[in-house]
Amino acid sequence: MPPLSIIRSGKLLLDSRPSMVRALAAALAAVLVVFLAAPAALQAAPADTIWQKGAGGMRSISADTVTQDHYVQEGVKYRKGEVNLTLDGWKVADIVYGDAPESWQKGLDSREDGDFENAVLSLRGALAERSVRAWIKVAGPFQIAETYRLWGSRDRAHYAEAIQSYNEALAADELARIRPAILLGRAQAQLGAGNLEAALADYDQLAQESSANKYGVEWELTAIHEKAQALDEAGRAADAKREFSKLETLAKSFTTMANVDERERKLAAEKAGLARLAQGRVLIREGKTAEAERFFREISSDSNEVEPVRAAALVGMGEALQGQGKLKEAQFAFASVRVNYYSTDALAEATYRLGLVARELGAAEPKGNILAQDYFNEVVQRFSGTRWAQKAQEELGN
Repeated sequence: MPPLSIIRSGKLLLDSRPSMVRALAAALAAVLVVFLAAPAALQAAPADTIWQKGAGGMRSISADTVTQDHYVQEGVKYRKGEVNLTLDGWKVADIVYGDAPESWQKGLDSREDGDFENAVLSLRGALAERSVRAWIKVAGPFQIAETYRLWGSRDRAHYAEAIQSYNEALAADELARIRPAILLGRAQAQLGAGNLEAALADYDQLAQESSANKYGVEWELTAIHEKAQALDEAGRAADAKREFSKLETLAKSFTTMANVDERERKLAAEKAGLARLAQGRVLIREGKTAEAERFFREISSDSNEVEPVRAAALVGMGEALQGQGKLKEAQFAFASVRVNYYSTDALAEATYRLGLVARELGAAEPKGNILAQDYFNEVVQRFSGTRWAQKAQEELGN
């Protein structure tokens, strides 16, 4: 999920994926620098004070000042650990919120440990406090929804609770500060619950609002990409092909736009490459696995291609090899992702598919089934909330 770039109480408001650990550490370090260098007035400020850091020092601003309208007006893009926002001539490096209650931090920590039940209880406790912070009224329902969504990858019954909590978060988010993240999370929860059409509607809404320059390039591309994947998973090949083509065209256009920064150009190049890989997936669906293998192999060895695309191509090649019965070669392809591209999104799928191969090899290798279980458990534990975690959970239940 794309990151929201507001730091609250030294913690990012949205969860980071495993590939973003280093960025999270840098963001937290930046917040510590802000507080250490801040005047005594900042350190003794009321808990719900928002501080704006600019060239002139630090000043407090109203919570209502930082709204989605400013992002639209300034064309600001969301960042992890950084908000480039100009208000009254101030260029802001960080927007720092006051301390969160203990129950809030306890909830986030419990979720990080996979204790979803206690995470929800603690987050609800933060919302129920007598003098609840204004920002928690908005962030609370969202974080509860995120927790239920992650929980749903282990027990699908919780997806319904996630959807309800996302609806509550939308109602609480009157200033649309985290609306794109809510829409994306709700779409993912709808998919987990088996509500394909509702998920597609959320993806469409997010893409349309992003296209209107509300949220930035990353959200629009992510919405289209996940919609295409959902259609492909549902067997709607023609619709998926149309969305992947749309994604490739749009992403390529972003790589040459003057008002798109370098980070977003890299993201656009990645999405364009991932959309192109969909052609290989079609070949696999059509049973043309040898042709698919050659297609993916060429992309995976292209040094000019970005790493996430090469990693995804390796996964595709492994799937094609598995389809030909070349299990050892497929195993090597998936394992190569874990060794060489462990910080990409392809890692979850590669680990899941290693489980499938290990189980298929299990008939000839006694330890194969045990290894398969280990891989599936790893996916469930490390990649909660993803479709691969849900698939792995289903395999564990078989």
